[in-house]
Amino acid sequence: MTTLRREWNLLSHGSAVLPSHGRQQNLSLVLQTLLEQGPQSRAALSRATGLTRVTVSELVAELLHRSHVIEVGQQEGKRAGKPATLVDLNRPGLRIVGVDFSGILPFKAAIMDLDGQLLKTFTLTDTDAEATGERAIELLLELLHQALGSCTEPVLGIGIGSPGIITDQGVVKTAEKFGWKDLDLRGRVQQDTRIATHVLNDADCAILAEHTFGQGSEHMMLLRLGRGVGCGVITHNTLVRGSGFAAGELGHVRHDAADRTPCACGNFGCLEARASVPAIRQAIAEGQSAAQAGEQAAQALASAITPLISVLDIRNVVFTGTPEVVHEDMAEWLLGALRQRTDTAHAENFTLGISEDPEHLVLRGTAVNVLFHQLGIS
Repeated sequence: MTTLRREWNLLSHGSAVLPSHGRQQNLSLVLQTLLEQGPQSRAALSRATGLTRVTVSELVAELLHRSHVIEVGQQEGKRAGKPATLVDLNRPGLRIVGVDFSGILPFKAAIMDLDGQLLKTFTLTDTDAEATGERAIELLLELLHQALGSCTEPVLGIGIGSPGIITDQGVVKTAEKFGWKDLDLRGRVQQDTRIATHVLNDADCAILAEHTFGQGSEHMMLLRLGRGVGCGVITHNTLVRGSGFAAGELGHVRHDAADRTPCACGNFGCLEARASVPAIRQAIAEGQSAAQAGEQAAQALASAITPLISVLDIRNVVFTGTPEVVHEDMAEWLLGALRQRTDTAHAENFTLGISEDPEHLVLRGTAVNVLFHQLGIS
């Protein structure tokens, strides 16, 4: 498990630093240690965090009061004196409800524990997945209520992974798939459920999941193929979101100005029109072999991401999406296309791997996003 560092919004927007901010960071430090290392005594937490024993005892007392941690028994061993009491995250007593609304597979929700493990899943049908506008919001809420109605423990928060450009306030600036524009999705869900909700682009959710639970590293890129093409980027353990929250929106980059392939957006030569799952299926339906269509898509993808890999010196690329398209052959075609274009892909430590759990990647990423916003940990 790798630790994702993101700055507090208060600090990044230039607000004054208050003593309470330092205390909140110390609370998060204790929680992060427990997330990564499991049950610890207060003395062990003091050694691991560098905080004094008195400070750790005060922080643990507050976290116990909040029900964010629990005491889980006494430390085993033959040390003299009274055995130390171990504390841990409240793993059995808190749940996260996540929703994957990306539409690569039927819309899904899940009840998850604090380690991102799926305990129960809920699914809408493929027909429902074609809904747009207000109907799509209704289906989202229906799916959420199915999950919440089955959850027997308190819910720490709701996480939603959706296509589109999404602000840090959970407003969907635009999501062409659903016809959403300037939709306060977080506000709509919180008003309906009365539970803290956090919304993030689906590709960003996917890279958070890989970074925390999978093939994560300090500098990495995740490339995701589905109905569109998206990517997430992490550098120095920090998620890159961009000045307008549109970082990673690759689908409508024109990979070749001379390409006249029409795109659903009205332009020509967009990456989505060559390398998305529907585009690859269409190429095969028109007579190309699966290998020809895949290699053509790989060349287009490489043209789009090579500058990012080179400029940011990314050495770890995770490839994910519908298994029918994102497979070992496709990864080899993409790696070969990258090596034709940049020396970075020839580096000894350069890796391009396929996600081990593409079906649940967005769901588990919504859990990481909730953990960060609700507990300050990832």
